[in-house]
Amino acid sequence: MSANLPTQADIFLKALESVNAARNSLSEARDWLNSDWSPVGSALPGQAGPARTTARQRIAVSKGQIDEAKAALYRALDEIEAAGGVR
Repeated sequence: MSANLPTQADIFLKALESVNAARNSLSEARDWLNSDWSPVGSALPGQAGPARTTARQRIAVSKGQIDEAKAALYRALDEIEAAGGVR
């Protein structure tokens, strides 16, 4: 039965893959928010401009938090490897 279970390293590597995908998605969202729109040079209506700024700020914070999570996952993988686990 244990042969079907992932190793400790597998679990952390899969988590790392998911965290990387989340970070990449946030980068894509940021890029969209930084894109030009048509008509070129037109202002965003009402509160859309401040909302865009808030969203970009939150994305930046989220990416920083994801980077912290990635660092923790890499530390865990180093510990697993040091204990004889396979990476």
